[in-house]
Amino acid sequence: MFLIKIFRTLFFKKYNEFASKMGFPDWKSATENTFFVFRIPEDAQWNATELPNKSWAVWNDIGQPPYSFQVFPSWEQAIAFLRNIFEKEKYDEENWQPEGFEQVKMYLLNRQIKTKETIRTIEIVLMGRLFKSSSRFFH
Repeated sequence: MFLIKIFRTLFFKKYNEFASKMGFPDWKSATENTFFVFRIPEDAQWNATELPNKSWAVWNDIGQPPYSFQVFPSWEQAIAFLRNIFEKEKYDEENWQPEGFEQVKMYLLNRQIKTKETIRTIEIVLMGRLFKSSSRFFH
């Protein structure tokens, strides 16, 4: 049992370090804000994580943590960046399996509605297609 605890501590140390670099207190908090976007054949993947400051980090799990990541001010910019990588690498479309697009879209929309901002265009990349809503003002 003692060896298992030591192994777990050593294993999660690098993940906690990675989470800390993104602004989270631990790996569990980081994973709660992370969305899987696409698989890199054979056994890696790209993810998007909403950071505590509401920006978005994109990263892949190739190699060992702490992983490098790139930060974008919005979900739309982060996902567009990832779709560009996906298309550039010519991965099979079956590998594009974004998790939580509808939840993120509703979260962002609700956040804008709550602040009563004018929404001119909401652009969401969903399964490789760009959808735009009409211009509206929410009261």
